[in-house]
Amino acid sequence: MAVTQTAVAAQGDLLNRLLEKEVQETPWLDRSASRSKLNCVGLPMPWKGRWQYTDFQALVEDALTLDGSEDALQACDGIEVNRLDQPSSEAQAIDPNTNEVVSEFPLVDVNGLLFRSGTKLDTTAQSARLSITDATGSVDRHLISVAEDANLQVEESFRSGNRVTLCYVRQNATLEYALTMPRSEKLGYHCIVVWLAKDSTLKLHLASKGSQIRRNDVIVNTIGKNASATLSGGWLVDERDHLDTQIYMNHRVGSTHSEQSFHGVVDDRARSAFSGFIRIDRDASASEAHLTNRNIALSPLARAHAQPELEIYTDDVICSHGATTGHLDADSLFMMRSRGIDEDSARAMLTKGFLRQVVHSEGGTSLLQL
Repeated sequence: MAVTQTAVAAQGDLLNRLLEKEVQETPWLDRSASRSKLNCVGLPMPWKGRWQYTDFQALVEDALTLDGSEDALQACDGIEVNRLDQPSSEAQAIDPNTNEVVSEFPLVDVNGLLFRSGTKLDTTAQSARLSITDATGSVDRHLISVAEDANLQVEESFRSGNRVTLCYVRQNATLEYALTMPRSEKLGYHCIVVWLAKDSTLKLHLASKGSQIRRNDVIVNTIGKNASATLSGGWLVDERDHLDTQIYMNHRVGSTHSEQSFHGVVDDRARSAFSGFIRIDRDASASEAHLTNRNIALSPLARAHAQPELEIYTDDVICSHGATTGHLDADSLFMMRSRGIDEDSARAMLTKGFLRQVVHSEGGTSLLQL
C-alpha cells in the first residue's frame, strides 16, 4: 500500500511540474485541450499497460528539459508552410477529435503543452514532397493536411527529442510517409497520428535503431469508406539500447482495409517491445485488417517482447494477427556454412534478408545497411 501511495504521489508531483511548464509565449495557440486531458486523466502508472516496457517518467522528465526551437523543415515542394511559433498560424489541431482518438497516449498531450516550434503544412499541388529533419533538443509539432486527390511524399529523420505529427489525408488523397530513426545516445519520443478520409491511402515505412530510451507511437484512424493503410518496417537494436513501438489501428467506419508487417532484430543486451493493436468499431462492418510481427533475438541476453491485440465490435469482418519471437533458423545457417560461408557472414546475410522483407524505403535500407 505504501509503495502504491508513493507512486501516486510521485505521479502527482510530476504532473504539477508539467502543468507549471506549459508554454505561455504562444497565446495564439490553444493548449487547453491538452491541459484539460492531463488534469482529468493524469499520467499513467509506471510500468503498467502500454508502458510496461518503457519508463515514461524518464520521457516526461526529458521533455521538461527541452527548450530548443529549431526549424526541422529541410525541403518543401508544392506545400504552403505556416509556422506555429508565429502569430500568423491560427490552428493547433487539424481535427476537432484529436484528443479523443489519442487518449491512450499521454505524451501527445505532454507535447501539446510543451512544444515551442512546429509547422502547419498544406499541400497546394497535386504532387508534393516534404523533408523533415531531426530537431534534437526540441519539443516540436507538425500539422500536415493532404488536399483532395493530392499525393504527398514525406521523408523524415528523427534521432531524439519529442515530436508529434498530425496528418489529415482528405478524400482520394495519398500520403507516403518514410520515417527513419538513427541510433542515439539520448532519449526520444515520436508520434504520428493519421486520419484517412474516404478513398484515401496511407503508405507508412518505418526503419529504426535504438537509443537509451526510444518510444514510437503510430495511430491511424480510418474515418471514410474505402480508406486503406499499409504499414511496414523493421528495426535493428543492439548493445544496451531500447526501442518501444506501438501501433494503434482504428477502423472507425466500414469497408476499410489495413495491412501491417513489422520485423525486428535484437542483439547483445538490447530490448525491443512491439504492440500492434487493431480495433474494429461497431459501425465498421466489411472491414479487413491484418497484422504480422516477427522478431529475432541474436543473443541469449537480448529481449524482444511482442503483443498483438484485436478488439472487434461488429460482424462481417476479416481480421488476422500474429507475432513470433525466435532465433535464426539453424537449418539455413547449416546450409550456408556447408557452402563455405563463415558463420558471421551467414548470420549477417540471414538477418539482412529478414529485414529486407519489410523495409522498403531508401532511407531505411541505408540506415539498416541492407
